[in-house]
This record gives sequence, structure tokens and C-alpha cells, in this order.
Amino acid sequence: MLKDLSAAWQAAFREMWTAFCAGSVPVGAVLCDTEGNIIMSDHNRNSEPQTINRRIAHAEANILRNLDTSKYNPRSLTLYTTMEPCPMCMGTALMSNIKKIRSAARDSYCGMAHLLDTDPYYAAKGVDLRFEGGEAEQVQLTVQGYYELRYMEQGAGGNVFAKFAGCCPSAAKSAKILYESKWLDEAAAAGKDFGEVFDRIVTLIVSEQKDKRA
Repeated sequence: MLKDLSAAWQAAFREMWTAFCAGSVPVGAVLCDTEGNIIMSDHNRNSEPQTINRRIAHAEANILRNLDTSKYNPRSLTLYTTMEPCPMCMGTALMSNIKKIRSAARDSYCGMAHLLDTDPYYAAKGVDLRFEGGEAEQVQLTVQGYYELRYMEQGAGGNVFAKFAGCCPSAAKSAKILYESKWLDEAAAAGKDFGEVFDRIVTLIVSEQKDKRA
């Protein structure tokens, strides 16, 4: 359940929900100091009307572009993001001298964590990236899968959803169930707290897993 996650993760997921409610790709991120205090937070803003360049308005990049390095040493900070960084965000984190990255979910479509092992320049930077997995990953992929299903209904390709389904079938299934009833859209319109949304998704996934074992 959401209350069982750390304060950093709870804040990142609430940012993710803010993005979803605004019609943007649902990804949220926070930046924490060595004591775990949240110093910055943001979300994907690709559908917000005030965004000038929507193609690069990603949660992680939004934070790092506004980080005051005269006040904070990037090497001492930890970047939490609900989705594995894409090529741009991974590069931005790397060039910002961020040394610790925590990601809730793996992005099987455009995640760039593999560069930390396969690219000599990236590997030499010594970035510590770890995945939270578990409920955090399943909820992120469910919400983002739901977003992709909406996108597909508008006539776009389904490559992203297919990738998510391949790596996390339970999240893809829960996304389809919720999308059939448009539950997340209704929750967003009703202004539901994300704690309720997170817990609803977890309960659905657990129920589906029990039915599968029965």
C-alpha cells in the first residue's frame, strides 16, 4: 500500500498522479538530500498548455534543469523516479553529476539503465541505479499502461503497451480491467487522493493473482 512506501516514493507517485490527471505521461520524480529530505519534485508536463517544448518536458529533466548547484552538490543527492529514465533523462542525470538514482519500474520500451553497464563513458561515472520493483513497479506500469491504452484508442500504435505487457503481464491486465470501466479517468475527475488509487490497483492485482492460482 502507498503508506508503506518511503516519503520520497510517496511524493514521486503523487507527482505521477498529478501528471496523469493533467493528461500527461504519468511519471513523477523527486530529488532528496543525504538525510532523505525532499528538496525538489516535479512531473511530466507534456500535455500542460503552458509547456513550451512538450517533447522534452520529462519529470527528471524538469527537476535537474532547475537544480541550484550553488546550494546543493549533485553528487550527494538521490533522484527518485517512478519510471526508468529515458535516453534524455539518463543523460541529463549523468551530466548533472547525479550519482544515485532510484526507479520504481523498469521501462522495457525506452529505459536506458543498461547504458550504465554497456557504455564505457556511462560506466565510468559510477552511477548507482536501483529498482524498487514490487507494488511500486506494478502500480506505475498499470497507470502508464492505462495511459497507453487511451493513446491506442485514439489510433496510435501499441508498441509501448506491448512492451509493458511482455515484462509485467499482471500490470498490463490490471490496466485493461481499469480501462474498460475508465476507473482512473473517473478517479482523476473526482479528485481522488492517490493513496486510494494506489491501494485500489494493488488490491486488483492481488485479486487477479489469486484467481490465477485457484
